[in-house]
Amino acid sequence: MLNQLFKHKKKIIISIVTVFIIGIAIAGGYYGIGYNYAKKNENYTEKQVREIALSQSQGEILSITKDFELEDDNLPRSEFEYEIEIKTPENLLNVVKVSARTGVVEIDHED
Repeated sequence: MLNQLFKHKKKIIISIVTVFIIGIAIAGGYYGIGYNYAKKNENYTEKQVREIALSQSQGEILSITKDFELEDDNLPRSEFEYEIEIKTPENLLNVVKVSARTGVVEIDHED
């Protein structure tokens, strides 16, 4: 039996590698579809998001990052989210998150 296993070793390795590559292709396609939905549903530009954030938290923008949020259970709801760090006049740090799809704001107050 061990002899037969070695005899078919090449076929087994090729089969395992093929299954692995197909799995990666499926996962990448799934991610790509979600990313495409997020791009298509992007309703707010970075400039607009900056204005929204500053209307919710006064101060100086220190940084802004754009993150992709993949919604596994509902791909069409995948979206980009901006995270804006704002230094307030009271010298506090507010992290404002704004959805590029809906414009919904979430504020985290930090010291």
